[in-house]
Amino acid sequence: QLAKDSSQTIGDKIRKINIVLHSNTTLANGYVGLAPFRSEYYLIPGGNIFEFGNLPWYEQLAVHEYRHVQQYSNFNNGISKVFSYLFGEQGQDLGNSLSIPDWFFEGDAVHNETAMTGQGRGRLSYFLQQYSSLWIDNKNYSWMKLRNGSLKDFVPNHYYLGYLLVNYGYLKYGPHFWESVTQDASAFKGLFYPFQRAIKKYTGIDFKTFRQNAFAYYQSQLQLRNPVKKYSTKVYTNFYFPQYVNADSILYLKTSYRQLPYFIIWDKAGEHKIKLKSIGSEEWFSYKRGMIAYTAFSTDARWALKNFSDIVLLNIHTKKERKLTKNGKYFTPDLSPDGSTIICVSINDSLQTELHLIDVATGTLMRKIKAASNEFYSNPHFINSNTIVTGVRSDNGTITLRKMDVMSNQQETILAPTPNTIGFPTVQNDTVYFTASFAANDELYALPLNSKKVYKLTTGYTGNYFVNAYQDTLVWSKFTSSGYQIQKVAKADLLWKEVAATQWQQQESLYKVAGENKQFIHMTDRRFPVTKYAKSTHLFNFHSWQPGYSSPEFSASIFSNNILNTFSNEVYYTYNQNEKSNAVGFRSFYGGWFPVLNTGVEYKYNRHIYNGSKTYYFNQYEIRGGYYIPLNFSSGRTYKSLNFGSDYVYNQLSPTGASKNILIGRNISYLQHYVSWLHQLPLAVENIYPRLGYTAYIQYSHKLKEKGCQFYGNGTVYLPAFWENHSIVISGRFQQTDTGNIVFSNNFNNSRGYADYYLFKMMRASFNYHFPLAYPDWGFGNILYFMRIRANIFYDYTKGYLKSSTQSRNFRSTGTEVYFDTKWWNELPVTFGLRYSYLLDKGLTGATNRYVFDLVLPVNLIP
Repeated sequence: QLAKDSSQTIGDKIRKINIVLHSNTTLANGYVGLAPFRSEYYLIPGGNIFEFGNLPWYEQLAVHEYRHVQQYSNFNNGISKVFSYLFGEQGQDLGNSLSIPDWFFEGDAVHNETAMTGQGRGRLSYFLQQYSSLWIDNKNYSWMKLRNGSLKDFVPNHYYLGYLLVNYGYLKYGPHFWESVTQDASAFKGLFYPFQRAIKKYTGIDFKTFRQNAFAYYQSQLQLRNPVKKYSTKVYTNFYFPQYVNADSILYLKTSYRQLPYFIIWDKAGEHKIKLKSIGSEEWFSYKRGMIAYTAFSTDARWALKNFSDIVLLNIHTKKERKLTKNGKYFTPDLSPDGSTIICVSINDSLQTELHLIDVATGTLMRKIKAASNEFYSNPHFINSNTIVTGVRSDNGTITLRKMDVMSNQQETILAPTPNTIGFPTVQNDTVYFTASFAANDELYALPLNSKKVYKLTTGYTGNYFVNAYQDTLVWSKFTSSGYQIQKVAKADLLWKEVAATQWQQQESLYKVAGENKQFIHMTDRRFPVTKYAKSTHLFNFHSWQPGYSSPEFSASIFSNNILNTFSNEVYYTYNQNEKSNAVGFRSFYGGWFPVLNTGVEYKYNRHIYNGSKTYYFNQYEIRGGYYIPLNFSSGRTYKSLNFGSDYVYNQLSPTGASKNILIGRNISYLQHYVSWLHQLPLAVENIYPRLGYTAYIQYSHKLKEKGCQFYGNGTVYLPAFWENHSIVISGRFQQTDTGNIVFSNNFNNSRGYADYYLFKMMRASFNYHFPLAYPDWGFGNILYFMRIRANIFYDYTKGYLKSSTQSRNFRSTGTEVYFDTKWWNELPVTFGLRYSYLLDKGLTGATNRYVFDLVLPVNLIP
């Protein structure tokens, strides 16, 4: 249907797309990518209905992601097409990234879902309030800050920015405006700043004026009446689901740019931490009688796209937790008034919602209520021990509130279906309080069950969420540019303005949507034949080729990935400047089975090896094969991963030319075994490294049929520092090899400032204290943007043994590093730094220069 529509086209070219549907994830997402060209949908939606609205999630994915298919199909022209000839799909990806900003890609797709469905994020106040909050607080950030974000201030991402600019372009300049702009830009007409040049060509104004006019238009539509607030410099902090424990204490979930999510109780003495929240996909939690119920994320150990959302119970007095369910897909659990049962949404294998009533004491499933095929349950909440209120969304994009007896399954609609989004209901004394998007903003409403009348309680420019009633007071969180902030208001001081039933059916948008065409909400369903997809389908799918250089080697590679991304291949050629040798080779990985299998073959010919007095000539043949098993045990509060495997290598070295009469060829075969482990907390926005965690890696290589081995290991420990955005990092390394054996590569990094030596045995310990210096949020020319400047004070101690355990040298150094966390061309994150090392020892050569300065650059600049 989208391919047929031409009302708001981005071009008339359409490429066939392969779409992979994932039904076993619990993290809502989707994407279209190149290299290889395919799309993937993660089909289970999130628990926050305000984030995406009333549209069925799979339909929203289709409308949004197919716009990316249209974009990629039509942006392969001009110089971008030249890139694709030179480098394949990676070339087009590079050309499009250089010519068309990410905000347009996503903003145009959000506009598509908004214009084509009558729903979409461009109609949701939850989505639009991001920029409203900045304008209300008079936070007029620079363009580069809006483009690149910030580590200290809240800045909406490129989805929010993109929709506003794209929608304005369509409103002001017509349905084919962006088609003309992107055709010129992707062709690099004008070469430098092609996108900005194209906008000036088709509008008559420069890009700066265009975006200023766009923001001015939306600000005029917002019609701010209140005086602007004073600019806030505090750390961005969110308070989720505040609720009274008693008259003097409020419980909430708190997170900030410096702090991971913690359950907190606030009273007259201040804040008291209960416990760090487990990793999860939603902030929702329920509290009753000293117990918190929420959901936590976990994953299948081997298959990353099979993960779970389970219910966890936390006792606020003992701070002990227990996992109530296992390997479930549960969302928004609510505890009954007596705390004995939980009602929650479960999503089954057919992607239909069910309400599950679960016994708290045993975890037993007591009752299951399946939604109708065209309905979707959301945010159930107890009215009393047997009765609940729940949101019920229909496939036509409307939603209602329904009262339900969980034992008899008797149901009563208490609010007529509406296209406005409804969620986060709570109940007190037979009055249902909830948030709804009626009148173009997410406000609080009350619905007394005895009268079925709806009353509006609040009014403003940004949303009010997570309402909870206690005695004669309501407490909730209000969205601001400083985060979700707690509000406490007596019920008598709220609006209590009755909303007429006819008004409730009206859907208002904060801003006009360009090119509205709501036909897709009324499409007729079609059924297609289903056949088994063999894992061997199109195993070889060569999509990209590229040159490369890593001193001293030039290379050229061709890449292949199948659509399932289970089989990767690379065919390559390299030329070594030092040895004047040529090599051709092949590498392959298959991940469709439990172990990931890898193999490779390389033939290197015409090697020139100079030993200081004479040049020798060789040809070399190498074959390798092995396996590794990547396991992910992430659950609870930490990420945990284990990776282990082995490789077999056979190397044959054959003298050529005059060297045949001097040297004898040799065959070497060896095994290499390795294991790595990671266990760490997640990172808050300003964290440089995890507040707590450790990593370890061990590798052992040994020859077959002859003497020769190498053992290597390293480990890192992350510890809390004095401030939340500081990091202490302690690391160690060890390497030992047979004396004089250089068959195996040197993996050991010496103390900073010294050359790297390959000695018989080496040990190193390092101490690092990382801390931020500044958050400039400044850049120039849309070329370079500085997000953070940070420093590290270090001390390294290395002991190296020359030929035995009796001959050793110390390599000690101390110094400081300054790192710059930047973005280039508003797209590419790059960290580079300067290092000063003071050498406490002379090293192997007896060098007297104790002051060493280094420029620290990333190894892989372009991912």
